[in-house]
Amino acid sequence: MPAAAVESGYGGTFGLLCFTLWLSGLDSAVGFVEGAVTNVIDHTGCRRWQAALGVSIFGMILTTTFTTNWGWILFDIVDHYISDYIVISIGLCQCIAVGWIFERESTSSRSEGHRKSMRALAVLYWFPVITMSAYSSFGLFESADSNVNTA
Repeated sequence: MPAAAVESGYGGTFGLLCFTLWLSGLDSAVGFVEGAVTNVIDHTGCRRWQAALGVSIFGMILTTTFTTNWGWILFDIVDHYISDYIVISIGLCQCIAVGWIFERESTSSRSEGHRKSMRALAVLYWFPVITMSAYSSFGLFESADSNVNTA
């Protein structure tokens, strides 16, 4: 890509794009670390610099395992479980939290019809969504992965 950008005469634009992507990644990393640091401070009560140092050292040790000889295998395993199971589960939990649990008490207390509709929503919508998501995660993705690996 860099050679193609230089040949086409858009080397400066490509450099700006790479710099912007680098800043975006740095910003995301700071956001991840800051969330973990805040949780450590809330749980332990230690100072911010101590929590930041601990989280950074833990992250450095954890990511160093990906630089070993078996790092690609570990990366493939982590990527598989995160993308196929954890992301789907978190998305489903967010849908349940926002669509059903958020203000559930105030909605149910409005009338008997509202209460019945909340029960109907649980039985007729959330139960099939959870069941189908579990089937999709464990059934469809596994068969697709096995077809790709055997090809």
